[in-house]
Amino acid sequence: MSLVDVYRACGLDSEPAAILWDMDGTITDTESRWVDYSRHVVEGRGGTWTQDDEAALHGSSTEDHAVHLQYILRRDGGQEADPMVLFDEVAGLMAEHVYSDPDIMPGAIELLDAFAAAGIPQALVTATPIDLVGPAIESLPKQYFAARVTGDEPFPGKPDPAPYAAAMRRLGVAPEHCLAFEDSIPGATSAARAGAAVVNVLKTELSVLAALL
Repeated sequence: MSLVDVYRACGLDSEPAAILWDMDGTITDTESRWVDYSRHVVEGRGGTWTQDDEAALHGSSTEDHAVHLQYILRRDGGQEADPMVLFDEVAGLMAEHVYSDPDIMPGAIELLDAFAAAGIPQALVTATPIDLVGPAIESLPKQYFAARVTGDEPFPGKPDPAPYAAAMRRLGVAPEHCLAFEDSIPGATSAARAGAAVVNVLKTELSVLAALL
């Protein structure tokens, strides 16, 4: 078994020119923690958390996340605040409790290492701001990413193709030769609209792919 088997499992018939990675819920097991702390902030201000709210935040941009927190409080008659104030409260909790030493998704490091050993450039494309992403990147065993696009850059957020298109430009690769790993509908839509082949890691788990190495 080898990387060729991984490519075939991803629906490819040849080696990609670049690998593009989402972070939360893809490399790091942090997506659920965003939900936990968002609910904590909302409920602390008198809002009520629902499953629909959790779904709305999955893969959302910083701006969309912030606006939805405010929407919940307006909907439920809670204590309102500026959207970014609410987001910063959540982000502060994430920075303090999660991103300095995040849990890594099973199989992620093995695949990152294998692509790096094969000389395939990799990029990080995340909706999370750099001040949170930075410590998480530093916690990885190596510096894998030749380029990165983060949530504080002046691009429309996922599902717009702009974040993935920017990563492709920074790597200098053709979109149709890229493979992206994502865990959310907005993220997968963004990568596909930018021209990449996309693997949904909720359906094709990284641990399963890593076992093919």
